[in-house]
Amino acid sequence: MWCFFYCGILAGAGWAQPLVLIGRADAKISGAFAYDFLKSPLNRPMDQGQAEAVFNLPVNASAQAQKFLSSNSDSSVVMPSLFARISQDLNAQVDVSAPLWRGVVFFAARENASLSVSGALGDARLNIDTTLSGTGAVLLKGSIQMPLAFNMSWRSLTFGYAFQPTPLVTLALQLHKHEFFARMSGDLRPDLAGRITVSSDAGNTSFLVDYPDTKVYGTADGYYQGSAWSPEMGLRIGPVKLVSRMGARLPAQGHMDVTYSVPFFIDPKTFEPRFTEPDSFLTSDNLRRLLNSETAKRSVHIRDQLILKLPQSHTLSVDLLPERLTLSYTKVFGQVSIHAETPATASKTVGGTVGNGASAGSGAASGSGVAKDSSATAAGSAGDSSTVDSDGFVDLDLFPDQVICLSGKFGWFHGNVGAHTLNISYRQSDHILTGLSPWEWNGDPWVPILDFGFSWGHPLLFMADFFISPLPAVRTGVSYGF
Repeated sequence: MWCFFYCGILAGAGWAQPLVLIGRADAKISGAFAYDFLKSPLNRPMDQGQAEAVFNLPVNASAQAQKFLSSNSDSSVVMPSLFARISQDLNAQVDVSAPLWRGVVFFAARENASLSVSGALGDARLNIDTTLSGTGAVLLKGSIQMPLAFNMSWRSLTFGYAFQPTPLVTLALQLHKHEFFARMSGDLRPDLAGRITVSSDAGNTSFLVDYPDTKVYGTADGYYQGSAWSPEMGLRIGPVKLVSRMGARLPAQGHMDVTYSVPFFIDPKTFEPRFTEPDSFLTSDNLRRLLNSETAKRSVHIRDQLILKLPQSHTLSVDLLPERLTLSYTKVFGQVSIHAETPATASKTVGGTVGNGASAGSGAASGSGVAKDSSATAAGSAGDSSTVDSDGFVDLDLFPDQVICLSGKFGWFHGNVGAHTLNISYRQSDHILTGLSPWEWNGDPWVPILDFGFSWGHPLLFMADFFISPLPAVRTGVSYGF
């Protein structure tokens, strides 16, 4: 992405043509969420077995993003076409229960949540063509290819048993084994070439400049995986039910490796130009380094953990009409969060070189307008280790504090209506949603809950559910009682 930073300092020089022309850019975001992860262990038939398979149906939406981006661009960067697609992934789960000794034993396998983000920047053209004041001209042109991908998934296996010693009392316990993984990758491949012309009394002299994608590039690759167990307990006494879900901490082990190489006139730490005057290209040392296609390379290897935390919650519900209408209240303690943490045994190493394989700083002359490497010492690579920190790389918190819900089931129709509080913190921005709604609780906006569905048939039962809020979803499934 260094070319965009460089375009910023040259945009005021009066270019005749755009500096960056993006011919095609695509983005795709897809995800899925299973509401059945919150299914109470008390809501199971005690007198018969049941096998259930449920699927979230994929839903696609597309949008042309050019109108939004046009207000954030200028004449130096042109985006003729940027297309975004949003979809819901196919999400499946299986739930089986069977009567056992005055109770029921059950098992479930669920895909609780998933998120995939992919993008591609193609047919992007870099165009720098200008005459420097009385000293010559610079012409640099090239193309950019940049595919990106990120995938995350949270799955669980559930094992449980519900015991009914009397018709008015039910005890239940279930254990969830959570599995989490994330994968990310990216590849930046610019290909630049051009010509520099130096004017003098004896005439003009031209030099070819070449920065192929074998010299200027960027790659990123990371993978994290982890698992943990969490218990859930339930108690029913007559029409009153209490369900307590304990939290979980999932430490995901993995790595993140980033390597990139940029032209010598770009600082590999900050991606900022080393000099701000275009004429600085023509100083003797910078001209030599440009003609030699010198680069600055940097490698970062992070072995931190990704920590996924799930909060504990307690739900108290009352059957207003037995097996028909239920009112429930849930209090959540903690938040859903994803953070990077550095274990005591983890390693974070950084290496860097400047030039064609030379150590950092070789060939950097002193004086105004000459490119200097900010890490330009023989020991610079070792010194960089203390400056690399993954804190904030992944730093997301969701605060679902309170939930109130009214659930009803009347014949073949069932539905839920209610509200819950929600807030979000991301990196250095705390409680982003505060102030966005006139209905808040301690600064957290209320978000509506609305879904409904239909079921018909016996013993083979067909189901269709439509979730409107908070997360839209369309779900269908089949259940068989035995």
